[in-house]
Amino acid sequence: MAFEIAVGVLLLLALLQSTLLLQLWRQSRQLKQDVARLDGSVSLSVQTDVPTAMLVTALGRMEQRIARIEQQPAPVKPTSYELAQQLAREGADIEQMVARCGLTRDEARLIRQLHPVTH
Repeated sequence: MAFEIAVGVLLLLALLQSTLLLQLWRQSRQLKQDVARLDGSVSLSVQTDVPTAMLVTALGRMEQRIARIEQQPAPVKPTSYELAQQLAREGADIEQMVARCGLTRDEARLIRQLHPVTH
C-alpha cells in the first residue's frame, strides 16, 4: 500500500510539473511576441527619422530666408511731412492733412503756406 501511495504522489508531482512547464512555455511565447512587437515599433520610429530630418532641413532653409529678408532694407515710405507736402501741392485742406499725416493744425497750415497748390 505504501508503494501505491508513493507512486500516486509521484504521478501527482509529475502532473503538477507538466502543468507548470506548460504555463511557462505559454508565457515564453507571449514574451517573444511582445518583444517582436516592440522591435517593430522601434523600427517604425527609426523610419520616421527620415521625414524629421527633412523637416529640420526645410526649417533651416526657412530660417536662412527669413534672415536674408530681415537684412534687406525696408522699403522707403514717405514721412508724414513728405506726404503732407504732396497733399498741400494737390490742394488738400488742413483737416485732411491733419487726419492723414498726424500733424497739428499749425503744422498743416505752415506746410500749406510753404507748398502752394500746383496744377
